[in-house]
This record gives sequence, C-alpha cells and structure tokens, in this order.
Amino acid sequence: MKITKIERAKRNKEKVNIFIDEKFSLSTYDQLLLKFDLFSGKEVDDNLIENLKKETQIYDSKRYLYNIISRKRYTEQKLREKLLIRKVDKEIIETLILEFKNNGLIDDISYLKDYLDYLSSQKKYSKREIENKIFSKFKGNVDRNYIKDFLDSYDEKDVLQNLLKREKNLDEKVIQRYYRKGFDYETLKEMFDNLKKGG
Repeated sequence: MKITKIERAKRNKEKVNIFIDEKFSLSTYDQLLLKFDLFSGKEVDDNLIENLKKETQIYDSKRYLYNIISRKRYTEQKLREKLLIRKVDKEIIETLILEFKNNGLIDDISYLKDYLDYLSSQKKYSKREIENKIFSKFKGNVDRNYIKDFLDSYDEKDVLQNLLKREKNLDEKVIQRYYRKGFDYETLKEMFDNLKKGG
C-alpha cells in the first residue's frame, strides 16, 4: 500500500486527508504526519494505519477535553461519559483521564470542596438538598467522611431562619415548601411560630 495523496481537509483546516492507493483512508493532524513521517509516495502497512488511527483518536479526544474543561468544570465520571458518547476506546479514555489527573486538570477532591463552598455560600439549601446535589453531580464517587464533616458543621437552622424572615406571607404553604426542600419539620414549625409571634 502506498500513500498517493495528502490534502488539507476542507472542514477542519488543522487536519489532513490521507489517500492510500488513490482511495480516501483517514483524516489526521499535521503533528501526526510529522510523528509518523508520512508523505505522498510512502509505503505503509495495516499496522501503521491502525497506529495512526489510534493516535488520531487520542489527539482528537485530548483536544476535546482541553476545550470543554477550559469553559466548565467537570467530574472525572462526567468526562468519561462524554468520551464514551464520542465512542472513544475505553483504554484511551483511562489513559487520558490519568494524564489529565496527573497534570492537575481533573481533581474531584478540589472540585467537591469548591462546590460545597458554593452551595454553603448560597445560604438557601437544606442539608438534604446539599447531599442530593453532591451525589447527583459526583455519582457517589466522593469522600463520604468529608461530606459528613461538612454537613455536621453546616448551620442549617441559621439558613432556615434567614429564609423564613424573608418570606412576605408566613402560612402553612411556606412550611410545606421548606419541608419538601429537606428542612426539619419540627424546627420549621418552631421558627414559624416564633416569627408569627414576632420573636
């Protein structure tokens, strides 16, 4: 087999199309042309083509990860899911996740701490809401002891008191709304009664 033509891709100017024996074979990146020393007229075999396809998928997936994490923070598990949707080989996914973790670009522990700080700063969530949000976002892949320590120190009563003070009409509907959000019913009722009495 011989490379008969290499031409610039029309849709993505950073990629090139490689033709082998006059037929389109695959698209890859300029950097990989240099790495594999590819040029028109070069003899190639199936092994080289497979390696080039694999390297192209790695390069493509790495660019994709850099692109999405530069705009938004993701958990390790969410990035895995996104790569699986793109039909990236599982072996490549694990290699990339490990590389990004080693470079500090994926850090679920740091993300968890920052996310808990953010939820706490909002001063509107019950402990149950916070727990649900954490387990929904991190899919259970978290340090449960850290979360427990955080929730133990979280002043839910203070949050609830401030929320109730802002309510214009204190009625049973308000109690039910906050109860559904995860606040303790007895605490709600006690605060509600105190506020109604002007306490």
